[in-house]
Amino acid sequence: MMKTAINGFMILTLMLLPHFTIGQEDSLKKMNPLNEDAYLHPVDCITPYTLKKGEWIYAQSIQTLPFPSWAFVGITDKITAQVDLLPWIYGSFSELKKPIPSLNVRYRFNEQKGAVPTFGVEAMFVHFWDTLQRFTTPTLTVWENGSYFHLKPSASYKFENNIYLNASIGIDYIGELILQNNDSTNFQQKTFSKSWNPNFSFGIDYRPSKWISYHAGYTYGSTLTFLENVPRKHQLTYGVRIAPFYKNRWGILRCFRVELLGINGFFPDIRAQQVFPIPVFPYFYWQWHRKDKKSK
Repeated sequence: MMKTAINGFMILTLMLLPHFTIGQEDSLKKMNPLNEDAYLHPVDCITPYTLKKGEWIYAQSIQTLPFPSWAFVGITDKITAQVDLLPWIYGSFSELKKPIPSLNVRYRFNEQKGAVPTFGVEAMFVHFWDTLQRFTTPTLTVWENGSYFHLKPSASYKFENNIYLNASIGIDYIGELILQNNDSTNFQQKTFSKSWNPNFSFGIDYRPSKWISYHAGYTYGSTLTFLENVPRKHQLTYGVRIAPFYKNRWGILRCFRVELLGINGFFPDIRAQQVFPIPVFPYFYWQWHRKDKKSK
């Protein structure tokens, strides 16, 4: 099944190859190939990998426009911090009238060696001053209040054929979570207070080239990017990451990335789902590499 899906993605991307390679120059020495990136949250799963010191990512989801989304920065080679720009800025424009504190840190314990995979842990804290509507879709609405926290130990193993297996298991806490099914024929609403919930995820990445990679993943509990920071949900995602201009002369294009994915979110507590099954939902980001002086 996975092989069939990968073949389908390859056919689609080969059809679009002329567009993706606009602006490429083979003679340029400066390149930011996709397969050298640290993948932090491929298709909204989680890995233990971190950015090198001084490297950074700016990520923009169309869901948060006109507000910014997230940034990641390598504090050290083993510590990466996420700056969740949306709550800090959007909170001041929301009914809360003040920034929403949000902190996220990841620590990588080791690098893969032999049969020992890479291990890491990620922790996130958000505090809502009052009940805030996190998001609404045609099928459901979610509100949150109070403090939210998750802890996610994770592991990844890279095989020689550029296939990565990623897994995590941890716990979520939320002060108050309100879920509502927007279906008038099946209206349901449930509230969870001071709720502790497990989270776990499993993902697979295939990175066959410098400009495209293929991904699939399953998560139970909170996720970072889509239907974000909401525990008690099932989410199945799949799609591709593309570096359309990784050989371009201009750094802003050379570091540009696109993730196209299908999103399937299921909320069993209210018998609701939100799906975008065709893998064309876009997510944009810029990932800057740190180049060693010897390689320049």
